[in-house]
Amino acid sequence: MKNNNRANLLAEISGKFVTVDGDKYYQISNADQMKPFFISVVSASDHWLFISSTGSLSAGRIRPENALFPYKSVDCIHESAENTGSKTIVQVHTENGDKRWEPFNLQHNSLYQVQRNIYKNVTGDKIIFEEINLDLGLTFKYQWATSEQFGFVRTSTVENNAQQAVEFEIVDGIQNILPPNAPLAVMQNASALLDAYKWNELLPNSSLASYSLYAKLSDRAEPAESLLATTVFSIVDDCQSILLSSEQLSAFRQGNKMYNETLRRGLRGAYFINKNCKLAANQKESWLIVADIDKTHREIVELQQNLCKEKIQKSVEINHQELLMLMAGSDAFQKTAQEETTVHHYANVLFNNMRGGVVVDQYWVDKNDFVKTLTNANRVVAKQHATFLANLSDRIDYQELIALAAKENDAQLVRLCHEYLPLTFGRRHGDPSRPWNHFEIKLKDEKGDRLLSYQGNWRDIFQNWEALGLSYPNFVKSFISKFVNASTIDGYNPYRITKAGIDWELLESDDPWSNIGYWGDHQIIYLLKFLELSKKYQPQELTALLNTEIFSYANVPYEIGEAEQLFIDAKNTVTFNDEKQALIEDRIAQLGSDGRLLLDANNNVYLVNLTEKLLVPLLAKLSNLVIDGGIWLNTQRPEWNDANNAIVGTGLSMVTLYYMRRYVIFLQALLKDCNDTVVLSVEVAQWLTVTTQIMQEAHEILNQGVISCEARNTVLRKLVSTAAGYRAIVYKKGFSGKATVDNSSMIELLETSLKVIDESIETNLRKDGLYNAYNIIDYTEDCVDIDFLYPMLEGQVAVLSAGVLSPKQAISLLDNLYASNMFQRIRIHLCFILIVI
Repeated sequence: MKNNNRANLLAEISGKFVTVDGDKYYQISNADQMKPFFISVVSASDHWLFISSTGSLSAGRIRPENALFPYKSVDCIHESAENTGSKTIVQVHTENGDKRWEPFNLQHNSLYQVQRNIYKNVTGDKIIFEEINLDLGLTFKYQWATSEQFGFVRTSTVENNAQQAVEFEIVDGIQNILPPNAPLAVMQNASALLDAYKWNELLPNSSLASYSLYAKLSDRAEPAESLLATTVFSIVDDCQSILLSSEQLSAFRQGNKMYNETLRRGLRGAYFINKNCKLAANQKESWLIVADIDKTHREIVELQQNLCKEKIQKSVEINHQELLMLMAGSDAFQKTAQEETTVHHYANVLFNNMRGGVVVDQYWVDKNDFVKTLTNANRVVAKQHATFLANLSDRIDYQELIALAAKENDAQLVRLCHEYLPLTFGRRHGDPSRPWNHFEIKLKDEKGDRLLSYQGNWRDIFQNWEALGLSYPNFVKSFISKFVNASTIDGYNPYRITKAGIDWELLESDDPWSNIGYWGDHQIIYLLKFLELSKKYQPQELTALLNTEIFSYANVPYEIGEAEQLFIDAKNTVTFNDEKQALIEDRIAQLGSDGRLLLDANNNVYLVNLTEKLLVPLLAKLSNLVIDGGIWLNTQRPEWNDANNAIVGTGLSMVTLYYMRRYVIFLQALLKDCNDTVVLSVEVAQWLTVTTQIMQEAHEILNQGVISCEARNTVLRKLVSTAAGYRAIVYKKGFSGKATVDNSSMIELLETSLKVIDESIETNLRKDGLYNAYNIIDYTEDCVDIDFLYPMLEGQVAVLSAGVLSPKQAISLLDNLYASNMFQRIRIHLCFILIVI
């Protein structure tokens, strides 16, 4: 009974904050009693490390191709604890013979009473795995940390908790080490072939080992040297031997003596130290194993001369302090009454910064980076303003930079200055739980100098910049510029935003994940958040931009189909214009990344004012408005953040409609005190006029009472056709010129649209105070065919004489079915509505 109570105590999972070596950690006790979970360990540098609670991990620098441990999907990492990452075997000498202990080996759970704990520091850049063996009186733990200079630092510690001395022999280290130039696809799909090329070598009279390939993998009869190496070294007292593979582990388990390995070929790399230890009561001993990737011959020689524990520990601390500085610049540190809340806020800011980037030096702009960024974007503008760029101070205030650019009287230069963002630390959202997302953490250029960079899916990066804008409100206008300059002539945003410009998905026939289309969810609200921040902090600046022509259009080679095509097949609405893609690639080669933008007849970036850029996405959303239903999701990509989760082509988004209401009200207030007229592209002005007329018709119909199915369908088709007509012109010819539009026409659109939007929101209010969310199943029928419903309606409703239901009757019936738990799979055909979710 006593032993059972002891086991129950050991198995109790708990968490608390503790201090380890002066650093605050969160400890999860008995973490092995939980299902395996995934942990991200961060760095101020370009390290990436994703580790399973089992101890197996994937790690490397910059990108998945530069891996120290294989980059695989999360399930494979969870299952690889026996052969990837840390491995420790201890032979404890006792009066009754040797006892073998393998910390963190779940297959040995029945051998000893152990407690396994995981600690992660609140900063996020260190993690500790600990196993306490209560039977043997020993504790073994190892920590992962990072160093800019030395790479990945693993610190192992063994401690004697008993009151008497203990002697043991230990093998401790890491396994499945990757050499450089290992192609990611080959590593994941043909690892046996990759193993055959591996060369693991211990340098003479040193603890430093190198891991490389005989040659780059190739079937061609030509030289393909692989001249980089992964390096691993240890700093340990009284090391008896070093192993470069895992082949001797079985022999050690059997009590055999280990021998030094100086060269192993055609095997997966490993690095183990083997030593005998004698610890007095409460004594402990530690050692380091340090690994890094992509080392040249020269760097290996230099490294061999710097194998110093103090230098390594100092470098780890420098990296730690750098992370603290990056986080402080984004207001990550706060103090609340609850420690969990304080740490949670820090963690939110940390991951927000990693996805969106961190402002590197307050509002200061580094001249070299600015000039490089501008030149990469538009070589013509850079050449025209070479004198202006040369005369800039090496370090210039951001506001001053924009003011000086304005004096040059070149809207293209001002546009590029507004877009410039001095961000670092950002990387695209991606990890082994999303292995299809390729990430890249580029913090240095080819010369080793600091590189300011950011990249991300447009939804991710703008969402994270919203929070960053609270810390740096003067950059909000740059966030707005980057957002609207990346929006297209048809009112959407491309897939990816980077410092180098915009990017979009290409169709790849051999990739099942390859697809094209636009994510429309959150587009309105993300833009609105920036506008609201700008209105709060720089109201006059925002108003001035409404009529300032320094904004552009992304020229994405996606083309949304004609109106009838959308109704025929709402899941197949976007085509890829290969001819336009080829033209864009030529323009990029000649001009720079601005070649991805819409150009005018003189090959200059076509410029418009902010009013037009705010109007186009609203018109695009209104063109898909189903009255009483929401916004039709028909741009071939899922709306992940709507109640209609991931529904493409057959869904109506009420969430987008709610955002549009807030957006419309904001624009009403913003435009109220503006100039009497505004200049718009001719085709946009025409789209505005016709859409306003259709919305007025819709409002008049609503004033007459409940709108019929036929009327609703007619309004939708008019809106869709108007947008399709606009797209057909601008896809083919671009914009034909500018027109002066009375401000009252925009106010009229906003007022009328708001009334129709409010009516749709009110219609969708349920008795329980929540709102309906709908899926469009079919646009081709005028009424609901109830034949399919009869088996489910028995006993629920009265006799249905006509055989059809109005939309509101259908909603009511389905609500009743849902409430009575009778909701099952149903097929319903309608003109605009709907299965209630």
